[in-house]
Amino acid sequence: MKLMSTFMDSLRLPNKAAMKRLNKLEMRNTILFLLLLLFIVALPIEINLLLDDSYKESDIPQNIYIIQVLLFYPFLMLFLGIAGISTLAGAGVGVSKVTHRHLKFQFLWKMCAFALTKPIIIFAVANILIGTHWIVNTIIFILLFYTILRMIFHYPSRVKKHK
Repeated sequence: MKLMSTFMDSLRLPNKAAMKRLNKLEMRNTILFLLLLLFIVALPIEINLLLDDSYKESDIPQNIYIIQVLLFYPFLMLFLGIAGISTLAGAGVGVSKVTHRHLKFQFLWKMCAFALTKPIIIFAVANILIGTHWIVNTIIFILLFYTILRMIFHYPSRVKKHK
């Protein structure tokens, strides 16, 4: 997997040439890239959770808390990431049907996974600098939806066949 070229192409989205190059990647590489992006988001949050002593106020033993943070939190992030991408791709299929584009769920799923690169980087940097804020989250969602809509509209409308 050419990680740097994949990363640069995902930053170039919704560029049509970048979409074509990313679409040629195997799904295995897409999943690995997604895992890397989720790791970028999860690492600072996990470090903050491990350094935070607020769990001592509850009845959770320290070793159970550490297991939860190190094992269950990443799996939860992965599950929510895949579920979110699938939801976005499903909405993209709906938009492509309404706008008469001929795009498949698999293509939109892969492009949604790569379109998360910019929003995840912005979220990670903002989380480190200013913490979580609803304005940052709103900007991230707008950027993500804009990118996905632009990718959908790059493809021409279906030509209706006359019988």
